[in-house]
Amino acid sequence: MSNSDEPKPSSRRSAPASRGPATRQKLRSRRDSTAEPKYAPRRTQAERSETTRKQLMDAAVKLIRRNGYVGLRTIEVADLAGVSRGALMHHFPSKHELVVAVLAYVNEITFTQSMRRAQSARHDGGDPIDSIIKDAEDFFFGDYFFIELAIAMSDDSTRQIKRETRQFARQTRFSIEATWLDTLISSGIPEQLAKDVLALTLSVVRGFSVRMLIENDPEHFSRLLGVWRQIVRQHIENSMPKQSRKRT
Repeated sequence: MSNSDEPKPSSRRSAPASRGPATRQKLRSRRDSTAEPKYAPRRTQAERSETTRKQLMDAAVKLIRRNGYVGLRTIEVADLAGVSRGALMHHFPSKHELVVAVLAYVNEITFTQSMRRAQSARHDGGDPIDSIIKDAEDFFFGDYFFIELAIAMSDDSTRQIKRETRQFARQTRFSIEATWLDTLISSGIPEQLAKDVLALTLSVVRGFSVRMLIENDPEHFSRLLGVWRQIVRQHIENSMPKQSRKRT
């Protein structure tokens, strides 16, 4: 006979006390992880289109520098850019339109950089001769001048693109040179002397860039440009009126 006073075993098992906080923490972590989902902002169609255009133009620059203008193949541009031939044709239906766009693109970058450098040289009180040489090096050893040179050296089939690119190239270079001339004059150098110094300096750097086609020796050119700096400074000092030398 069983004792009714004895406790009866329960079939229900109580959960360990330690699981309560862990469960709440787990639920809280799950709730926090889903409360504020983070997504990368989606680009607009215009942004994607601009990115594709830039990829194609960058690829074209590399291939023109490698193979020249005549050796440029649009299918190779699409492959290097990592886009389809259809995407290339959508943005640039012909090789002519692609190269014109490339020249305008690189020309705009060069123009912006040169104008900023000239303004900085004028307002920061640095040596304008150093700034002019650096700016000329960036241009004449850069992509734009090389592409323009490659087109100029090609056959008569490029007559139209030569004519189209020459117009805005002249406008851009003349604007940059005029800004550098103003910078030299504002530093106290007489106008005619400033014109001579600017023209000779640009010619020297341009000559070295062409020389690079047959002799790739940047260290040698850098040393010679250092010599040119000394020559120009001495020439300016000798040509300046004595009362103006100290201010300049």
